[in-house]
Amino acid sequence: MNGLPLQFPVTKLEHVVLACRPNDPLEPGDERYVDFAALRHGQGLGGLRSDLLDPLPTGKFHHRCICGHRGCGKTTELLALKDWADQNGFAVVHMEVDEHYGQIELDFSDLFLLAATGAERAAEDLGSRLPDGQVRGVVEWFSERIDEVRDTAQSELSVEAGGQVGGSLPLGLGKLFAKFTAGVKAGTQHATTVRTQIRSYPNALIDLTNQLLETANALLTEAGRPHGLLLLFDNLDRYEPDCIHRALFRNSHLVQHLGCHALFTVPIALEYEPRGTIQDAHGVLLVLPMLPLRRQPSSWAETVAGSTFEQEAVAGLREALAARVDLDRLFEHPDDADLLVRMSGGCIRDLMHLVTLARHEVGGAAVITTEAVVKAIRRMRASYITRLAQEDYDRLAAIAHRDRVPRDALTRRLLFQRFALEYWDADYVPWIDVHPLVVETEEFRSAYGHDSSIATG
Repeated sequence: MNGLPLQFPVTKLEHVVLACRPNDPLEPGDERYVDFAALRHGQGLGGLRSDLLDPLPTGKFHHRCICGHRGCGKTTELLALKDWADQNGFAVVHMEVDEHYGQIELDFSDLFLLAATGAERAAEDLGSRLPDGQVRGVVEWFSERIDEVRDTAQSELSVEAGGQVGGSLPLGLGKLFAKFTAGVKAGTQHATTVRTQIRSYPNALIDLTNQLLETANALLTEAGRPHGLLLLFDNLDRYEPDCIHRALFRNSHLVQHLGCHALFTVPIALEYEPRGTIQDAHGVLLVLPMLPLRRQPSSWAETVAGSTFEQEAVAGLREALAARVDLDRLFEHPDDADLLVRMSGGCIRDLMHLVTLARHEVGGAAVITTEAVVKAIRRMRASYITRLAQEDYDRLAAIAHRDRVPRDALTRRLLFQRFALEYWDADYVPWIDVHPLVVETEEFRSAYGHDSSIATG
């Protein structure tokens, strides 16, 4: 590529994998982005726009939680929301929590420390800065917590924090806390001990952070951002559900004091297996469903190709693929792309996986052949069926027959591992369907009981 950026849709076979990387969210303005709000019947992050603009009493802020399967496009939609909010009177800071803390046992205090650095960053992004006096107050408090454990926690962190007290704040909050979170991420003893100390003073941490946030919101208003700071706490869904429940919901009485707007991406398991009433803590949980390519009443034929799909929905997802790859030029038969779309079940990540697998199966061909598409489907299906037991097929058959299945541990596991997929209909009622990759397995067909009447679609 000689360092040149890709032009989309790509027209060279060797660029297909780069255009369809499954784990890469799309940044605002990316040519590959397609708005799926209509296909999701309005169940998307776009609905948050009007919510965020709703007026609130003085001192109150919007706090909302978002969940959805990995692969449904949460981060892409979150970045699109950030772009809108930045253009509509907010100052948005997007924070990937796991990048700061790794997979530690998160506490509410960790979120407040990130919020403090977010306030500093938002001010700096607009060419301003928080008052030295307020920043120094946080640094001094932080330094005192380190001093209390200095005998057992000598570290570069304590030296840096002490150096800022009474000095010129050479690090600021961002770099100081970056050193702290690096120690937390590495599991060092001193960072663990300091975290324990910080958690012992929740009210002080909340008050100091909110003083920074209040000042930041005032500065942002003066800079033409009247709605103030909006923090996006992303990747919380990569933590264990029990961890996030403790940090965000069990301590909701503390998190609710956060003095700015905030969105939190939480594990889908907290929707499937709620531990208490989540909406009592941070409002109604917003679920980002898969893209529904079928209607709930539709049954399954013996093959996915012979089953009933909503052609308009398939065309919408095909459009998203066509924004990445020149289908006419790189597929031997462009209609094969529709089969990959159907096989994805409306999961963007699975579609990207299927396309890249097909690219790897071309052999010496100059385009993606029908044979390569079939091999890709078989390879991905094989990765699924090795994890399925007979009780799974029996439950999937019940789901496919539209029986009333319980949301028990078995159903939740099938959803969590994407053997079954959840959608929302036009009336905002959730429903479940079998992942198309499972449909053509002998085990499923046997459990489903195919005959001529069932196979009519």
